[in-house]
Amino acid sequence: MLKKGFFGAESKAFKTTETARTRVIRLMTCMLLGLLTIRADAVVLPSVVCTGWKADRRQIVKPTEIFAYMNGAGELYLAYGFKELYVGEYTKAGQPKITCELYLMPSSADAYGLFSLDRTGQALKIGQSAVYDSGLLIAWQGKFFIRVITDYETSEAKQCVQELAKQVVKLCGPVGRPPEALAWLPPNGLDPESVRYFHTHTVLNYLYFTATENVLDLSLNTNAVMGTYPSNTGKSLVLVIEYSSVSAAQSAFARFNRGYLKGLKVEGENNLVKLENGKWLGGKVKQRKILLVLESPTRAECERIMNALVKTN
Repeated sequence: MLKKGFFGAESKAFKTTETARTRVIRLMTCMLLGLLTIRADAVVLPSVVCTGWKADRRQIVKPTEIFAYMNGAGELYLAYGFKELYVGEYTKAGQPKITCELYLMPSSADAYGLFSLDRTGQALKIGQSAVYDSGLLIAWQGKFFIRVITDYETSEAKQCVQELAKQVVKLCGPVGRPPEALAWLPPNGLDPESVRYFHTHTVLNYLYFTATENVLDLSLNTNAVMGTYPSNTGKSLVLVIEYSSVSAAQSAFARFNRGYLKGLKVEGENNLVKLENGKWLGGKVKQRKILLVLESPTRAECERIMNALVKTN
C-alpha cells in the first residue's frame, strides 16, 4: 500500500531534470502495477457488488507478505498454512469502505479451523457456515475462509457485506469436508459452539495459554481439536492431539509432564493431577494421540471425561 505523499517526497533523487523524474515515476508505477496484478489463474473477486459500490483495489497476498499487509493477526493465518490471500476493497460515496479477504487454505479442514476460532455473532446461511457481528462477516466454503469487514456499520454497508459474501462463496467451488478430528471429542455433553480445530502452539496459546515454550511439540504436522463440557459444577476443557507416530506422541507427553505439571502428584491410570488453582487435569497417550482434560472442576468429572475420551479414541 502506498504511503500518503509518496510521489510528493522531496529528495535529491527527484531534484533532477524533468526527463529523469518522468523515468523514475514511470519505473515505480510499473513496479506497483506488477505487485497489484491479478494472475490469470487466480481467483478474481467481483468488481461490482451492490448498487453504487465498486472495487477500488484488488491484490494477492502471499504468506511471505502477510505481515506487510496486516499487523498482529498474521501469525494465526500462517498457523493454518494459508496459500494465498485475495483482497478486494469496495467503496461508495457516503458509505464506509468494505474489505473482502478470501484465504485459500491447504484443505477444507483448515478453512473450517480458521472459522472455528471465533463464532461470535448471528449465524447466516452463507457458505457452509457463516456468522455476522458488528460489521464483520466470516464464513467458510470448501478450501476457502472468507472475511468481509466494513470500517463501520451502516444498514446499507451491512446489506452489502452479506451480498458480497454470497457472491464470493460462488467462487469457492464445492463444499468441503470438516476435519475428521471433530469425531475425537465425545459427543455427550459437548458444547458444539466451543469446538476449535488447529495445529500449532501459537493457536493453542491464543485459545488457552499453556506455556511460553511449545511443551506439546505442536506444529503444522499435528492435528488438534478442543472443546468444552459444561456441567453443574463448571466447565471442563478437553484437548486431543494427533501426532505423526506413537513415539512422537509419547515424547510430547513426556515433555508436557516435565514442562507443565512441574512435579505435581499424578494419580491413577488417567494421570489425574490437582492443579494449583484447585481444578483437575488428566491425560494419557493412546496410539498416536494425546488425550487431555486441561482443566475440570472436580476429580470425578475429570475422570469421567477421560474415560469417555479413551473410549471414543
